Amino acid sequence: MRILVAGDFEPDYNRTKIILDGLRTIPAVSLSFYNYKEQSKWNFPALRKACRDVDVIFLPAFTHQDVAIIRLLSGKPVLFDPLISRYLSKVFDYKKVSRFSPRALKNYLKDKISMQMADLVICDTSCHRDYYHSTFNIPLHKLHVVPVGVNTDEFPPAPPLPLHDTFVAGFYGGFIPLQGTRMIVETARILKDHTDIHFRLIGNGFEFATIQQLVKAYELNNISLPGWVAYDQLAAEMNNFDICLGIFGETLKADLVIPNKIFHYAALAKAIITKASPAIREVFEDRKDVLLSENKPAAIAEKILLLKNDMQFRQRLAAGAYETIHTKYNHRAIGKMVYDLAVRLMHS
Repeated sequence: MRILVAGDFEPDYNRTKIILDGLRTIPAVSLSFYNYKEQSKWNFPALRKACRDVDVIFLPAFTHQDVAIIRLLSGKPVLFDPLISRYLSKVFDYKKVSRFSPRALKNYLKDKISMQMADLVICDTSCHRDYYHSTFNIPLHKLHVVPVGVNTDEFPPAPPLPLHDTFVAGFYGGFIPLQGTRMIVETARILKDHTDIHFRLIGNGFEFATIQQLVKAYELNNISLPGWVAYDQLAAEMNNFDICLGIFGETLKADLVIPNKIFHYAALAKAIITKASPAIREVFEDRKDVLLSENKPAAIAEKILLLKNDMQFRQRLAAGAYETIHTKYNHRAIGKMVYDLAVRLMHS
């Protein structure tokens, strides 16, 4: 099968990278690329030529604006992975756009038209699938769930940490609203008298400056904010965490997604605490391979103390998370799911 990966996309973005890594493990798949970052978006003859000798065209995450023109120019079946709703993200998550403004309508139409024009649409969770269906009236038969997963070859677990004096609750991310890093800071404030517990929050982004100011205002010495870490160094950083913190956002989007970090933590055989949400329960089971928490600082603090004081429980959770990810959600399994959708398109 010949698949063209097209549009304005980042091949190293985590979601896209996992799918491409997985597809490359399938002998029957031949990948080609027409990336607008390297080749002209407006060179229609070149784009048509790239489309001509393939069976299916795959548009990766965030290529909403490219679906319609590629579908019309190519005449080939299109498999689209929006990953996010631009309307949901900008209007309700980041709250950068007023709900009833022209910009909100523009983002709504970007979502709706791109999903309508695609032959099949990939959704990272069933919750997201249901949102696309109810909000944009996309038929359910076009919407298919492919979880984010993880390239388990790039995130191998390290030997268990030796006994040490400081218990590290770690997090990494872009400090975006759905991640709820403010909730983590409030949790650290509750636990500030536990001098043997330290919070290490890796990354930067949307709310990073606000979090820095909050840590300073609360005079918290139990939080470090080292900034961004390169992708190829993430596993080494996370292997130094005793437990890993997921997301604690209070937006609708936080209930619809399972973020990259949860899959990474699990691949590294780490015990995970995250917000209880409908999406997380699609893959993980509370107290078996994840520890779910009510989304309040006091509740999260209680869960951290539980794992800190019960090493056996912590180890069982970590082993359960590792087993779940390595059997069902590694990059090979994710690639196979996308391949099966491409086969379906080719024979439809």
